[in-house]
Amino acid sequence: MRLFFIVGAQKSGTTWLQRSLNSVEGVHCLGEGHFIDKLMLPFAATLRDYNNLMGLVTERVYEGRGFYDPIKDVEFRGVMRQWILQRMVNSSKVDHTTITAIGDKTPAHSFHIDSLRFLFPEARFIHMLRDGRDVTVSAFHHKERVLRKLGQNDPNADLNQEAPALLQKWAEFTRAVLKADADGHPIHTVRYEAMLADPTAALHGCLQHIVPDHNWDQAMVQTAVDANSFRQTSGRDPGQASSTAFLRKGTAGGWRDELNPDALNRLTPEDQTLLNQLGYSD
Repeated sequence: MRLFFIVGAQKSGTTWLQRSLNSVEGVHCLGEGHFIDKLMLPFAATLRDYNNLMGLVTERVYEGRGFYDPIKDVEFRGVMRQWILQRMVNSSKVDHTTITAIGDKTPAHSFHIDSLRFLFPEARFIHMLRDGRDVTVSAFHHKERVLRKLGQNDPNADLNQEAPALLQKWAEFTRAVLKADADGHPIHTVRYEAMLADPTAALHGCLQHIVPDHNWDQAMVQTAVDANSFRQTSGRDPGQASSTAFLRKGTAGGWRDELNPDALNRLTPEDQTLLNQLGYSD
């Protein structure tokens, strides 16, 4: 059973990739587990407090001859690893012997690749990368859709005013993954734009990264692609936008119609440089 994690900024197409992989026989891609930010890190803080307490008890009550040694990292790692794996396998709701690969899509994991490799040295990662300007537009409309559902929308909200901050968030996620890649973690990057152009090749490349020695059936991969196309999942043609749907538009380059030059000029030099380095400069 191979283990993998999808990382990348929110609204970069990570859910599309997750669902596509989850449609391949033998592959189970779940989301969003938040294993590090909501499980491991809080428990690590509890562990430190517990070890400190045990040290005080040993010193003050038993004069240096206490009964409980501190919990070691290797014990903590084993417990967390087993717990997370058990949650993933149980949540797949299938016989574990039928699982070829199992994974999770949590954008927040972009900042915790080191911690995931601490728990799972064998894990592989797929980075979903999308033009930060399209991510900015998509994130703004997603936020507005959620706020409308909650009855908390701001009629004065302005995409072009919020654009620099939204793109900066994309840049933080992206830089974190690029750093992990430079550090030698096994990361395969697939671009949203490439998935639009040739989704079958893009999905097959991800599968080959997850399980390199497996002979993936091309027809099965194509079936997964077809089942998760924008038209199939939204009931609309790509480019036909909906302000009330999670899948809003399904195209690349839509930022040109919504971001004005002033918003783009207010991007930080660092974020503009990152766009250029990644080839998103037109």
